[in-house]
Order: sequence, then C-alpha cells, then structure tokens
Amino acid sequence: MKQKKNFIIIIVIIAISSVFLIKNNKFIEKNDSYVVSGAESEKSNLKNNDIEKNDNNQGDFSKIENIEDVKTVDKNENMTKKISIYISGAVNSPGVVELKSNERLMEGVKLCDGLTDEADTNRINLAMKVKDEGHYIIPKEGEEIALNDSNENVENNNNDNNSGEGESKKININNASKEELDSLPGVGEVTAQKILDYRDENKEFKSIDEIKNVKGIGENKFNDLKDYICIQ
Repeated sequence: MKQKKNFIIIIVIIAISSVFLIKNNKFIEKNDSYVVSGAESEKSNLKNNDIEKNDNNQGDFSKIENIEDVKTVDKNENMTKKISIYISGAVNSPGVVELKSNERLMEGVKLCDGLTDEADTNRINLAMKVKDEGHYIIPKEGEEIALNDSNENVENNNNDNNSGEGESKKININNASKEELDSLPGVGEVTAQKILDYRDENKEFKSIDEIKNVKGIGENKFNDLKDYICIQ
C-alpha cells in the first residue's frame, strides 16, 4: 500500500513537471517569434538609412533636373521673344515689322517686300542683329544719311565697312522732300504728296499735330509718325 502511494506521488510530480516544461517552451517560442537579434536590428537600421539616403539623393537629382529644365525654358523664351523694329528707306514697303529676337535684319527686309532697285547693297549688312524698337534705314545709292546721338539704329556702312547704328534725324515736315516724307512709317508716295499739297496751301505746319489734318493721317498713324517728325 505504501509503495502504491509513493508511485502515485511520483506520477503526480512527473505530470506537474511536464506541464510546467510545456508551458515554458510555449512562452519561449512565443517570445522568439517577435525578437530581432541585435545584428539583425543593425542590418535593418542600415537598410532603412540607405533607403532614406537614396530617397534624398533622388530628390536632389530632381532639383537639379528641374533647374536645367528652367534654364532650357528661359533660353527658349528668349529666342522666341517678339520685338518690333521700323525699316525705312530703299525697301518696297517701309514700316514697322515684328520679328523674333534672334532673327536678323534680312528677315525684316523680307517682311517689307524686299529691297528696291535703288538700294545700295554695298552699304548694308543684312546679317546684322536687330534691337527692339530700333529704326533701320536702308540707304539708296549715292544717298547720304544724317546721323545724331540718339538711340535709334541706322543701317550705314560708311565707318570701317561696318554697319553704323544711331538715330535717324527727325524729318522737318515744313521743308522735307517727297522722298523724305515717303520714308516715314506708314507714309507712301500718295500720302507724301498730300502732305506737300497741304503744306503748299497752308504755307507751313504750326505743330506736328497739324499733320492730322492731312487726309489719310488719323490718330493711329500720327502716333506712328510723331517720334520721327518735327517742324523746325
């Protein structure tokens, strides 16, 4: 009887020990499934840092690419910018023409229907660059062009065979010839003759505004003329 009792006690102890060991193993396994070793943690951190650096580098490259794109856009905008110049003298249709900023005088002359037969081609440089708001006079053979110290551009190759630049002399409408009046913006031979007829009938112009009394010269045409004419 005593041996049977001891046997039962041993079995109970073994059972309790087995239960304890099983629970302990489950706890360890549960913890192991969530634990990251120190080495693995460092690798993970390094990997994350590398990803962040790559993202930052990509951001920097994007900034550089954006800057280059802006430079390209600015350059293209400058090349396609529109400018206005006035071409007079020995061209078939004198007047104000619109060009791209990178175009040459030759393109402006084409828009004026080309040179006349009287144009002195030895004194002009059709390949020259033009400037916004410039005035370019194409000289006739044997014609002398008066220059002064203003900001307009005059096409004249008398100095060292180079194209000269400066403002053309304002035309005095009280003593100008028909040819001089014809060189004014928007004034052709017909209007030039009307100006002469008006001047003969009224002796002289008292002011430049009076030219608006000439038939065919309204407010808009006067605005194109007023910077190129004077009365004395």
